[in-house]
Amino acid sequence: MKTKFSGFLTLLLALAVQLTFAQQKTISGTVTDETGPLPGVTILIKGTAIGTETDFDGNYSISANTGDVLVFSFVGMKTVEKKVGNATTINLIMESDNLLEEVVVVGYGAGKKLGSIVGSVVQVSSESIKEKPSANVLDALQGKVPGLQIFSSSGEPSATQSIRLHGVGSLGSSSTPLFVIDGIPVSDGSLVSLNSNDFESVTVLKDASATSIYGSRAANGVVYITTKKGKRNQEATITISSQYGVSNMANTDFFESVMNRDEFLDFMEGAGYYDAGTIDYINTTFPDTDTKWWETYYKKNQPTLQMDVSVNGGGEKTSYYVSGGFYDQQGLAYQSDFKRYTLRSNIDTKVSDWFQMGLNVGLGYDDRQSNPSGSNSTNRGLALLAQPFYSPVDEDGNPYMDGTIPGWGRYHPAYREKVYPANYSRLNITPSGYIQINPIKNVTFKSQMGIEFYDVRESSQRLPSFVGSLGNGSAYEDFERNITQTITNTLEYSFNINDIHDFTVLAGQEYVKNEYENFSASSNGHNDDRLLLLSAGPDNRDVSQYKSEYVFNSYFGRFDYSFDNKYFLDVTVRRDGSSRFGENNKYANFWSAGLMWRLKSENFLKDVSWLDNLNLKVSTGTSGNAAIGNYNSLATVGTNQYNTSTGWNISAPGNTDLSWENQRKTTFAVNTSFFDRVRLDVEYYIRTTEDMLVSVPYPYTSGFANITSNVGSLENKGIDVALDFDIVKGSDYYVTPYVSLNYNENKVTELFQGRDYWIIPNTGVAWAVGKPVSLFYPVFSHIDSQTGVPYWYVPNADPDKVVEPNFDPNNVTSDFNTAALQQSTGKDRYPPLNGGFGLSAGYKGFFLTADFAFSQGKYLINNDRYFFENPTVFTGFNTSKRSADYWQNPGDETLFPSLDYQFTQFDSRLIEDASFVRLKTLQFGYNVPEKFLKNQSFLKSLRLYVIGRNLLTWTEYLGPDPEVDSNLALGTNPNTKQVSFGVEIKL
Repeated sequence: MKTKFSGFLTLLLALAVQLTFAQQKTISGTVTDETGPLPGVTILIKGTAIGTETDFDGNYSISANTGDVLVFSFVGMKTVEKKVGNATTINLIMESDNLLEEVVVVGYGAGKKLGSIVGSVVQVSSESIKEKPSANVLDALQGKVPGLQIFSSSGEPSATQSIRLHGVGSLGSSSTPLFVIDGIPVSDGSLVSLNSNDFESVTVLKDASATSIYGSRAANGVVYITTKKGKRNQEATITISSQYGVSNMANTDFFESVMNRDEFLDFMEGAGYYDAGTIDYINTTFPDTDTKWWETYYKKNQPTLQMDVSVNGGGEKTSYYVSGGFYDQQGLAYQSDFKRYTLRSNIDTKVSDWFQMGLNVGLGYDDRQSNPSGSNSTNRGLALLAQPFYSPVDEDGNPYMDGTIPGWGRYHPAYREKVYPANYSRLNITPSGYIQINPIKNVTFKSQMGIEFYDVRESSQRLPSFVGSLGNGSAYEDFERNITQTITNTLEYSFNINDIHDFTVLAGQEYVKNEYENFSASSNGHNDDRLLLLSAGPDNRDVSQYKSEYVFNSYFGRFDYSFDNKYFLDVTVRRDGSSRFGENNKYANFWSAGLMWRLKSENFLKDVSWLDNLNLKVSTGTSGNAAIGNYNSLATVGTNQYNTSTGWNISAPGNTDLSWENQRKTTFAVNTSFFDRVRLDVEYYIRTTEDMLVSVPYPYTSGFANITSNVGSLENKGIDVALDFDIVKGSDYYVTPYVSLNYNENKVTELFQGRDYWIIPNTGVAWAVGKPVSLFYPVFSHIDSQTGVPYWYVPNADPDKVVEPNFDPNNVTSDFNTAALQQSTGKDRYPPLNGGFGLSAGYKGFFLTADFAFSQGKYLINNDRYFFENPTVFTGFNTSKRSADYWQNPGDETLFPSLDYQFTQFDSRLIEDASFVRLKTLQFGYNVPEKFLKNQSFLKSLRLYVIGRNLLTWTEYLGPDPEVDSNLALGTNPNTKQVSFGVEIKL
């Protein structure tokens, strides 16, 4: 009996063992995210230490029992649990964690999840960029990125916006950020030749941790543009979008500020410039004319048309994105328009398990014209000086096209456009290609080469039929070619120890070479409108040619480490060499270090339900600036013509000690979100620039007026704030306002030659030690109400106080002298507070976005007022309505002195507060719900919208446009506002 029981027990045990092994099986599959395979995903059997990782293609394999739970986890992705059932294949598409969803390129090598980046970066998605009725992507960024100041200084359709990050970084060199497209540096001038609808995202790298790996070119920040790509294993999607709109003047207050007919005649008669006989003659000869001259020199309702077609998708190994675009915008001024054609093809293919390659090609061709009649030209910029009783059209209402406008003496702008034809065309090509090799696990070698290439041709003529110079036409041709090639090689190794320690090490080399050439020619004496080639002009033939080049050679490295997904460290080093500097100073070293503490992952905050995320960051590091001429360090000679022979002359003195401009930046940051509704980022930075590249003035007896040198220092410090929050949100509705702002203070801390200050001649701008870059002008005091005499403050005579403004009412003079009276006005050249605010909202397919941009503390010298508020100087021309407020009798409190004095001098009265708030974009639209499209297979989505740009402007500035980014504004071609209708369909 005992034996039988023992045999039965053995049989039962064997059956159990067999059953156990039968339940254990190999589970395999592929893990992907929305972009494709996801390597490095950790798969653990829950409750055990048994696990594996996905390979480069996202594949995995693990032995598990039926009933086990597999836990899939990856940084920046939502953790997923899957129970093992009968199936032996478990494929998974992981979803991004809302807090860490964006993948950001912060330098070289692989992208990083936003939540794991130590550096300060801000990413603007394609949703915020597309559909904006502007040719340049920078326009869409205005007010969106804290610390990034963007101004549109012109209403020209082809204009490039000015851009600065965290203030002006140099007194003598460039303050423009480095622009990188898909890893290849490009010039800011190329942006207008590219289609922003091809951009997937724009990432702004702000602090040293993020920018120092770019070394010598990153002193002013980095703007990294990623273009759209297809996705593997995705069927083709065809996207067709079209937009049509009209443009008008953004703000007409300035143009309405000059006197109308009756006001002008009353003023001229009261001032004694017109007698009764003159008034009667004008009323008899021009009885009903009251011309608004700005309506002659600017057109209304000018069209803008944009059309784009793209196809994206991918097969098992290859993804693609191909697009074509057309953009056509007519400017409001004559000879102002922009027409652009673009093509893009981005292809990535996985040749094998260890070899991947890709090719991106962007092509843009545009024709553009920019109105040439600004500044002191009465052919547009100062056209409002025209008397309102003259007319630009004849009795039949047709523009005068066979001579000057009677009385005004200028040619109608439509006629000038006809007889002064001009064209500027640009071919822009930005190809880049890469190969990527993974020879062993977690090791990636990538080699990339890219080119920025453009050809520019500028042509202009004066027709021989021009009545102002009959039979004496002219022709001018200019051609320039610029080629910048960039070759980058990187080796990256990532590994993990015990699922706690994550390491990434990257080493790289980069070579940049630029070649530029230009030649131009002109001739005069053309006598037939049909013969405008250069060779047809027999007189004043001239030719010129210029060539230059530069080279950068760099080596760099980066080390990233994180512990338990709580503590993050990154360190970068870079060594740059440049041909622009002296023989002994060609190379310089740059570095950075950054730390991040993810407090939310700590046990004492992990269970705090209302706190979603809390990160503390600190970084410090250096970068450089080499934005000077290619040969400033060299003593150079040039040629001249003497007695029909070529001679030599000394062109520049050179500076063999010329070296890099150095900058150091330290940033402290807090990133947090709470209540699943509020997101807040706050950053404080200190930015110091030393050895600035400045054109230092020298006595003319030296033979040279200026020599580029490393001198002086500058400090910027400030705070960035970004806040957005969900007032309401649900599955099909939301209202999310946002605020983005920067407050920046700049201060000159050292100058050259032992100087305490330097006033840049003829600009009104001065550098003074211990002060911000300031406006220096004679400071107006008052007008004596008893005599009508104007007075100005006398500057401090004490050399120690010369940079301090003097507003002593007992120390004034009526003797105006610009050089003797210029002093600090106490007003900064650069505005300290800039930013934006707005909201996005939606309900059941309807959506609304509103974006405002603002600048506070912005000052601008309004040079237009010198002409429009000076009737005693420009007697007989039209003038501002304000000119009627002049002194006439004792006791008068007026804007202007008596007629015995010049109304307006170049003094502090021209310096105006040009602060503004502008409704940058307002968009309303409808995404047709899928349920309305489900009964057909042709249309995937349909989007309809209307969008406005620069619809409203609030400002106290009296000139044409407060947004001009300059110390002085004169004859500005002001910003425009657009209203456009658009449609986007996906097939």
